[in-house]
Amino acid sequence: MSVPGEPRKKLPRHQAGSAQLVGGTGPITAMCSLGTHLEIYKRDKTFHVRTPESIDPEETNPNAPWVTSAVADVGSSSLSIARVFLQSRDMLDSAMLSGEIDKPAVILALHSCKESLVACEQLSEAIVGRIQEVVERITSSGIPRDNQGRGLNPFPQVASLDLDCGIFLVHANRAIKAICELPPLFFPLSRRDSNFEHLARRLRAEAHDAQVLADFVEANANGVKHLIGLRNFHEHPGVTRTVIRNFHVLPEGRIAPPFWHLEGEASSEPYAIAASLPAAVTFLRDMAEAVFIHLLMARIQPNLPFFVEEVPEGSIDPALPIRYRLSIDFGQLKAGSSNGNA
Repeated sequence: MSVPGEPRKKLPRHQAGSAQLVGGTGPITAMCSLGTHLEIYKRDKTFHVRTPESIDPEETNPNAPWVTSAVADVGSSSLSIARVFLQSRDMLDSAMLSGEIDKPAVILALHSCKESLVACEQLSEAIVGRIQEVVERITSSGIPRDNQGRGLNPFPQVASLDLDCGIFLVHANRAIKAICELPPLFFPLSRRDSNFEHLARRLRAEAHDAQVLADFVEANANGVKHLIGLRNFHEHPGVTRTVIRNFHVLPEGRIAPPFWHLEGEASSEPYAIAASLPAAVTFLRDMAEAVFIHLLMARIQPNLPFFVEEVPEGSIDPALPIRYRLSIDFGQLKAGSSNGNA
């Protein structure tokens, strides 16, 4: 029985922990605490480390272990991890903001967005790679023929194309929703909006310091609407449905690569999947990055000369390719201080 005020006996679980990160290339490039665990990155691998306190918070087991797991074969060299998550986390830590911001909640929203974007990245690379394999096979060997040369058999197809494109759209939709979670963490909006047109109007009406962000969201609403439409009509087809075509033969005999489009919408054009998947990833990544930066700068203390600095192309680290840093103009800060003392 312990006496009040008496130091608690140190149990094995209270001793300092250490772990060797097995796998991945090179040294640790970044770490981030996510409350329940620590996320650690090498350039090509992600690890989670859980402490005895997160595994057994009630301290029922005096020998509760530290647990280290390799959770993904992608690391800080991923543009989505570097620019959407780690870059934003560093800028948030460096900023001096006006008013109260729940920074842990912002970090978790950014992490959720990053997770969905990484899934989109990996699916895009896998699908595009399989399409390219078929193209190279057709280019080098042609397509076998039967029926006295009049038939193409077996005609090449990309395996699981419809399924994987559907999964891509689900993760893209989750990334959009995670982006839309950010504005209410910086401004007291009356509700959350996953529709960018509605979000732009709400920002314009309720966040007077975020009008530049409202303009940006409004300008990109159509691109977001297109991706959400592809996902919605893929899962819930009706008059409008998402059509995903594998390799196919056109009436004039040419071989067409895989494409997708919305059938039932007059304005929807078919897009080559090999081009549109990477473009969609880039669009969503840039969107997440820009929305966060606009929000951050809208809440920077107005008397401090913070600015967003772009990393020169030649100085970008391929192991952690962040594009922007939050900096402060010390010359302007000094000048302002001198004027204030005059």
